[in-house]
Amino acid sequence: MSNNPDIIETVTQKVIGAIEEHDLLENTASVTAALSGGADSVCLLHVLDRIKKEKKFELRAAHLNHMIRGAEAEDDQKFCERLCADMGIELVAESADVPALSKTKGISEEEAGRRARYEFFSKIISDSGMSCAVATAHNMNDRAETVLMRIIRGTGLSGLRGIRYKRDDGIIRPLLDVSRAEIEEYCAAAQLEFRTDSTNSDTRYTRNSVRLGLIPYIQKEFNPNIISALVNLTDSAGEDADFMEGYAERLYARLRVPLPNIKYKALHLETLETISQKSIITRLIILCAKDAMGGDYNLEKKHIDLVFDVIRGESSAAELPAGLRVDRRYGWLEFLAPKEAEKVSRTLHSCNNIEFCVEVGTDKLYNIEKTGAEISLTIIDGNALDVVKDDILLDADKLGVTDEDDPRFTLRSRIAGDRIAVYKNGKTKKLKNLFIDRKIRRENRDRIPVLCYGGEIIAVPGVRVSEIYKPDKHTKNYLVVRYEGHDN
Repeated sequence: MSNNPDIIETVTQKVIGAIEEHDLLENTASVTAALSGGADSVCLLHVLDRIKKEKKFELRAAHLNHMIRGAEAEDDQKFCERLCADMGIELVAESADVPALSKTKGISEEEAGRRARYEFFSKIISDSGMSCAVATAHNMNDRAETVLMRIIRGTGLSGLRGIRYKRDDGIIRPLLDVSRAEIEEYCAAAQLEFRTDSTNSDTRYTRNSVRLGLIPYIQKEFNPNIISALVNLTDSAGEDADFMEGYAERLYARLRVPLPNIKYKALHLETLETISQKSIITRLIILCAKDAMGGDYNLEKKHIDLVFDVIRGESSAAELPAGLRVDRRYGWLEFLAPKEAEKVSRTLHSCNNIEFCVEVGTDKLYNIEKTGAEISLTIIDGNALDVVKDDILLDADKLGVTDEDDPRFTLRSRIAGDRIAVYKNGKTKKLKNLFIDRKIRRENRDRIPVLCYGGEIIAVPGVRVSEIYKPDKHTKNYLVVRYEGHDN
């Protein structure tokens, strides 16, 4: 029995406090408690069971057999099944061959186990028929150990934040304000049985070495309150990191490719180079990389340094983990996921004495260095059309183009004799005469490109579209051309 008769209520109130302060159950109707069978997860399940009526959520549990400890792991699963049956709680149980995953991916068993667990949790959330969160049993000691491990390996401000109470993918950590000692007292006071993982004492695992060796040494020789000190550090760093990242996210919304249907991600180089704070640029790089590859994508400092080389022009491209490629191209810092990197084939080149000639596709943003202009082309269903001022509209069906075909257009400077259709019957007019009619100054005419498809001029951005391909009331699909950059 615990020497603290109030420990059950103390821990329960700490969990409720964390839930309320950090909105852990916002828009959540169901909570799945990750249950390993250890003291932490048993305590978590018991507390959540106590408060589920008050907080109005359904509760179930989930257990993943890591297949590392043979019969011991099987006994853990059986224990979880008995515990849930006794408590009247549904249990979802699956197995993952973590040792095999470790060998296949060339990663440690620790990391392989973490990946397997979060894939399991993600599946639970996605398969849920209601708004669901998965609660893990990370506690205050885990917070301290995590930030200490990151300090040892090398980390920045965001890394000092440590374990978050809530992740964007539906993972919550209600026990982060509860110490391991309090958890053990709780289990004793509530007479809860639990399993002890034999690998928890194996110091070949980094976290175990920190928990069993380094922290006790620091407590003895330097600071007996090191756990609290590290948690205070992670709280303080978290507040600063949240501010910096919030600022970076607002800035990212202004610097990234502005078109909603663009398939690749990019940052505007000219604007990026005006930012003096390297820490903000670093966050912008991370945000763009995550945007291109997914929210769980991570970069180390060595990878970010490679991107800075590209920004400074010391390198034309950087190859990052998982096939992400970063290019400096036409005024943009492009982040290309593997499929997009394979498709990129545009080049600025000279063709038949034309000043500039660029092959352009849809869902990409192009900066024409010769003119300082930017252009993008997007094929949009008429039902989803959202036109902004100065957008150029053509009938995609009349052109015979679709996204699936990956059509290629040509943007080039005008040449003598260029003509564009100005009547529905196809009758054309010389661009020279068109410019004179529009009172476009002579010195600006050569800066205005023409957009061609199949050798035919279909638009003069900012001036006119071909009458043949102009949309009408029967238009179902639009080619939207967004062009900025020249003065008439």
